[in-house]
Amino acid sequence: MNDKTKSLSETKSIEALIFDLDGVITQTRATHKKAWKVMFDNFFEDRCPGQASMTESDYQEYIDGKPRYQGVKSFLASRGVEIPYGSKNDDPGYDTVCALGNSKNILFNNLLEKDGVEVYHDALEKLKEWRSQGMKTAIVSSSKNCRKIIQVAGISNLFDACVDGLVSEEIGLKGKPNPDIFTEAARRLEINVENAVVFEDASSGVKAGQRGYFGLVVGISRFGNAKVLLKNGADITIDDFRDFDLHDRALHEKYFVRQGIPIFPENIEIFDIFSQKTPVIFLDYDGTLSPIVPRPEDAILSSGMKKTLKKLAGIFTVAIVTGRDKEDVENLVGLDEMIYAGSHGYIITGPNELFMEHPDSEKITPRLDNIEEEVNSFLKGKTVGTQVDRKRYAIGIHYRNARPEDEEVVRKLVDEILKKHPGHKKGEGKKIIEIKPDIDWHKGKAVLWILDALNLSENKDIIPVFIGDDITDEDGFKALKDIGLGILVGSHGQPTAARYSLKNVFQVNEFFNKLIELHEQKH
Repeated sequence: MNDKTKSLSETKSIEALIFDLDGVITQTRATHKKAWKVMFDNFFEDRCPGQASMTESDYQEYIDGKPRYQGVKSFLASRGVEIPYGSKNDDPGYDTVCALGNSKNILFNNLLEKDGVEVYHDALEKLKEWRSQGMKTAIVSSSKNCRKIIQVAGISNLFDACVDGLVSEEIGLKGKPNPDIFTEAARRLEINVENAVVFEDASSGVKAGQRGYFGLVVGISRFGNAKVLLKNGADITIDDFRDFDLHDRALHEKYFVRQGIPIFPENIEIFDIFSQKTPVIFLDYDGTLSPIVPRPEDAILSSGMKKTLKKLAGIFTVAIVTGRDKEDVENLVGLDEMIYAGSHGYIITGPNELFMEHPDSEKITPRLDNIEEEVNSFLKGKTVGTQVDRKRYAIGIHYRNARPEDEEVVRKLVDEILKKHPGHKKGEGKKIIEIKPDIDWHKGKAVLWILDALNLSENKDIIPVFIGDDITDEDGFKALKDIGLGILVGSHGQPTAARYSLKNVFQVNEFFNKLIELHEQKH
């Protein structure tokens, strides 16, 4: 393996498309919802007078996308109602979970035969187009009525594989948010999950797509639920299939270019390493612990990630090495047991009075104060959507929300500033250019300083690991290339010194949980 291990692997073509049925391809959602509502209303009237009727939010949270009996049980639990589970052979009625589910199924089939099946024409147009281009396709559903629905709709010939509620029952697949039905569809199509796209409209479904490590999980937001889908695991959302370009170059580069060896779905090599040596973990923040967002101040750590980080830092040495100011990232993370290296490592603090501030700090800040005034004055009225982010030891100019032509304006400004103010240099990241002091100090130097300060530099029982998503994290990867491991999150389009890769923040969290699980197995 050379110094630029897996610097930029070839783009993997998309091999298959896996579609949920209800709400994505067919419009049976309203039919399902009506059947559920009638069934529960009848049940409440008979057994629990006074209970409120099922709402849209109830349907989305407790029922949509789940196997029938699981949906019954989930919704009843939300209302504090408990009845025996029963058996799938129970007669329709109100005595058991299965009896209620069977009642719902009769209601649904009656409505289906009466009203037929409506389809989403935007989805069918694209589906036919993609199949004509040689794409494999599969339909998945928790419903046992899936095959009947696509036959009634006249679209069964558009799918190479079908994994529905009947298949799940036959071979023992778990329901969403478990990824079983999606991974079984990929198996039947004979493709790798990382080279497939999942289309889902339910929260439980996008969770399943991420947990199955699919290359791209597209949330179908037909009912104004885009934010919910993104929060639960959708990589992107669309309102209409006609707005989605499957062959978009930027889409391929972001989700189907492998930079480094993928850790998921089933890389064993890296966890073998951690079974022998204890990791010392260094982390970027934006794009690694929190998704990239339009406004940096909105990059809030999720409650799930914070919980995982706290547990991780209780077991291993964990440091956050970020371009953000140290106080900023400390406030965002809020965990005292961690080490914080802010401004690319110009200032470092941690437990047991760990502290370092670069000796040139007092000279740096006054010069940047003057440059900041010039930057703000120059950009005013010349760009739209740019954002100046003053850090203690750097000035960042974000152009993520700017017009395409404003990037060139920002670049010219930075070049002029550097000519006018020698002793400074340019740093680049994802949709950001920084003006920094021209000093030989960066994230990689900070990582090595921390290892030395903790007396870990010569410790053969540990292995340092740097995880980051941006070009600035390459300094961390390079610093550890001979003594540790680099893991790139996503893709930044440049050659990388990272050996391994994770797709996104969700997979970072999964990686942490694997390390925790491995530690618990050893102890």
